[in-house]
Parts: sequence; structure tokens; C-alpha cells
Amino acid sequence: MVNSAGMMGIGIGMSGVEYIYLGCAIGIVVVVGFGWVTKFGPHAWITKGLKRGDLHSLTDVATGLRPDGLTQSQFYRLQARGLARDIGGGQYRATFKGKLALLIRRIARASG
Repeated sequence: MVNSAGMMGIGIGMSGVEYIYLGCAIGIVVVVGFGWVTKFGPHAWITKGLKRGDLHSLTDVATGLRPDGLTQSQFYRLQARGLARDIGGGQYRATFKGKLALLIRRIARASG
């Protein structure tokens, strides 16, 4: 194949068949990922090493309702899991992992 510069090479664009392959690959990843999420026990993963009320307090912190809504012991447990971080002045923020854990918890509760 000769491109516009007159050189031999492979075209850069994707054909319709390549788009179909890409769509199928993405579909397989989504289906396998969903199956993995539902089988691995999200509740066990989220609550591992935490006590009752820790995730509720993390929700308050993540939504901005109460940025000072964690006790020191709650903060240490959540920080050990990477779910919260201290921003100073007795205020805390939920990390990306913490927000992801809350999202998975909400999805798991809604589905069953």
C-alpha cells in the first residue's frame, strides 16, 4: 500500500472489522470484570479490618458533609487500608480508593 507521501507502509486508520474486534475485546473485558466483581465478595474486601461505623463516617467525609467526621481510631484504620488521608486541621479526605470502595458498596447493596 502506498500512502500519500509515496512511501510503502500500513494505513493508520482502522477498518470496520478492526472496530468490531475492538468492541468485542472491550465487551469481554467488561463481562469478565463484572463477573469478577460479583464473585470476589466486595463486602468482605471493603470491610476487611474495619469496624462498624467506619464506612458510614467515610461517606460523610467523602461527600464533604463532615470533613472532620472521623475519630482518630477510625482514621488510622481507614488510612491503613488507603481509604482516607489527613489534610490537616483535623480534617480528612477520602482517597480515590476510598471513593471506589464506597461506590462498590453502593452497587453491591443495590444489586442484592
